[in-house]
Amino acid sequence: MSIFEPEREAGQRSREAAEMAAEQRESKEGEPDEELKAAAAMERADYLVREVKSSQTQMQNIILHMQQVLAAIRALRDELQLSPEDDPASVSQDRARVEALKKRIAAYTDELLKMKGELIREQAEVLRAGEGQTMSGQMLKQKAEAMVEELLAEIQS
Repeated sequence: MSIFEPEREAGQRSREAAEMAAEQRESKEGEPDEELKAAAAMERADYLVREVKSSQTQMQNIILHMQQVLAAIRALRDELQLSPEDDPASVSQDRARVEALKKRIAAYTDELLKMKGELIREQAEVLRAGEGQTMSGQMLKQKAEAMVEELLAEIQS
């Protein structure tokens, strides 16, 4: 055995360790990052909630406007002593828009309901990282479920 063998073995071990570390990094890069998944799910839920609320507001404004237009038309017809006719084109368009918004709201609500389990898991993770370090797993899950249920109830009302 020469004096260089221990150095050569140490060099070989350090190369092997470096190769293993590189392989581990590469394998981790291929795996989907759970935090990114959680953030994406929460972002999608936030987007859907905002869209539902926005669509509901639009629908309420359109319905209010339709009622005002119909009342004005009725008043004009009464004043001019005209017989009532079909709805004007703008009211028909508004009704079609309201129906489209109802369908969009239903689709977004359905998507949120399908994401419910994932949202509960992600909310539990958020709670665990924040205030829930002292809470049991069951308590975290219950609190996360309550928060998600509250969110879903808010958009369904």
